[in-house]
Amino acid sequence: MKFTPGNAQHIGARQEQQDAFAFSDPSDKNFLAHGGLLAVVSDGMGGLSNGQQASMSAVRAFLAEYEKKQKDETIPAALMRGLRAAFDAVQAVNQGGSGQAGATLVAAAARDRELYWVSVGDSHLYLLRQGKVVQLNRDHSYRERLLDQVAHDQIRLDDAMTHPEREHLTSYLGMVGSPEIDGNLKSFVLEPDDCVFLCSDGVYRSLTDNEFAAAFEGASASRACEAIKSMVLARATQQQDNLTIVAFRCEAAGPVAGGGRRMRPKIALIAACFMVCANLLAAGIAWKSWHNLNPGEKKNLPPQQDRGTGDKKPTPFPESEKKNEPAEQQPVGDDASEKQVEEQGAGQSDTTGSKPAGKDTAQVTPAPQSEEHSGKNGRGGNRNKKSNRSPEPPPAGRKGDTQQPLDRY
Repeated sequence: MKFTPGNAQHIGARQEQQDAFAFSDPSDKNFLAHGGLLAVVSDGMGGLSNGQQASMSAVRAFLAEYEKKQKDETIPAALMRGLRAAFDAVQAVNQGGSGQAGATLVAAAARDRELYWVSVGDSHLYLLRQGKVVQLNRDHSYRERLLDQVAHDQIRLDDAMTHPEREHLTSYLGMVGSPEIDGNLKSFVLEPDDCVFLCSDGVYRSLTDNEFAAAFEGASASRACEAIKSMVLARATQQQDNLTIVAFRCEAAGPVAGGGRRMRPKIALIAACFMVCANLLAAGIAWKSWHNLNPGEKKNLPPQQDRGTGDKKPTPFPESEKKNEPAEQQPVGDDASEKQVEEQGAGQSDTTGSKPAGKDTAQVTPAPQSEEHSGKNGRGGNRNKKSNRSPEPPPAGRKGDTQQPLDRY
């Protein structure tokens, strides 16, 4: 994950700037690998003396201590060590000067997709994701305690929101005793296009979450911070507090595409889906082309003859074979009449095609049977009524010719 920082600051309507901020070195790749990018904002307490000195001392001490982080040290441990150094720095200001100094502080460190933070006081840490703004840290003010009482039905919400001490801090750097600290030990997971920004109360008291989101939409971190500053100053009053905002945008450190711009994850996913669909389409076209050029074996084979003995008519012999046949003996007498009737019956069968007589074809009256067929089928019929003439030998047929009974047609 790559982080692009930005910042903006203005004194507002105050006499001096009591806000301070800092970044760790974004060009130090060795430190970024284990320490990430650090951003710090501190707001000197205007009600106390030496607010400017307190905030500047806190930021310097925190940054110097955090940059001592070693590779084997965790980021939460380094943040807590930096916070102790900042607290000691403000205490030193109190001991060396007149009066009491105090400051708030919020710090966030981002490494790869991990985000850690630590805070004391009422400076805010926000996350902007997909147009929605969420505060990540918790305020240390009396208002939070009042809201807890509202949740337990101890006081009404109207009373909590109008309480005169609701803005008083309950924890800050330089206080007597141990401050209350907010932070996370388990990393918060960042996503590409997330925006993380830290700001003092002079910023978030003037703008809404929707206005924050509109400023960051389609803009770099630097442009967004400048836009937010302009919006705050546009509605500033005579009591406008110091305002400070720092931010960084998260960018995916994926493969570089085209002119050096990094492709966003959604665009890369769409491109991958398109490539898969194109490959499937090309494969389908190639298969269809191959199928057309190489049809199945059945298309190349000659039609097979039915080997069964059903109601199929035998295939006639070619004309060439008929030329070599010997002349068939012509029957005489009664045999001639029988042969003529038989040929007429065969001619009627041929006019109906090769289909057998059924429901959809005209019935053909079977012709009288020849001697051979009558004997073979066991029909005495006309043959038994004739004289004692001995049966004549069957006419010479074609080689391999087999007579089929007419009743099979």
